[in-house]
Amino acid sequence: MSPRVLLVEDDAAIAEAILYALRKEGMAAEHAPSLGAAGLQLAACDVVILDLGLPDGSGFSLLRDAQRLAVPPRVIVLTSRDEEVDCVAALEAGADDYVTKPFSPRVLVARVRAVVRRGPRSGAKGDHAVASMSGLVIDPLRRDATYGAATLTLTKIEFDLLAVLAGAPGRVLTREQLVERVWGGEYALTPRTVDSHFKALRRKLALAGAPEGIIETVRAVGFRLRETT
Repeated sequence: MSPRVLLVEDDAAIAEAILYALRKEGMAAEHAPSLGAAGLQLAACDVVILDLGLPDGSGFSLLRDAQRLAVPPRVIVLTSRDEEVDCVAALEAGADDYVTKPFSPRVLVARVRAVVRRGPRSGAKGDHAVASMSGLVIDPLRRDATYGAATLTLTKIEFDLLAVLAGAPGRVLTREQLVERVWGGEYALTPRTVDSHFKALRRKLALAGAPEGIIETVRAVGFRLRETT
């Protein structure tokens, strides 16, 4: 079945180019030029391409609304904001990917196909809680993660990254391995995108009282979760 794509973009020329590229590839693409119009179609789509700067408000509000749905759609943020803080904010709010303007419609279509291959949002693999180190407990079924008495409020990607690392404490996993296990299959991710997710994850762990360096970066290799504190 062709993925149902909702494009939320107020620039008519950009929207026309994207819709043409999506439909040319056989995707069922609809257009919403504002937050109000997008809200009516949000629950009926598989993927949302979301511009952050909209005439009736910030795209972040729609991104948050999407995460509250029973089956949240995949979200690709489309923005002219290329500062790291904006990238991190979008990823923390639940976005699966982001593309900065100017961009190639063909590349955007490839990104859509990549998030579609990951399938609908669902529980992480595994059937029992994972306790990787003192203080850190992860339950893949309930999708709960805690450090000590603090509950970690994680995005879908952050939870899956932590669960994968917790399943192999002390072992270094490359970015390629993490992309394969968390995003699934081939995916056009830059190292900066992966690192942005880890930056947000480390900050949340630190706020929960986890020690500095609980997630270690092994230069030119990847990441690992420390076995002991």
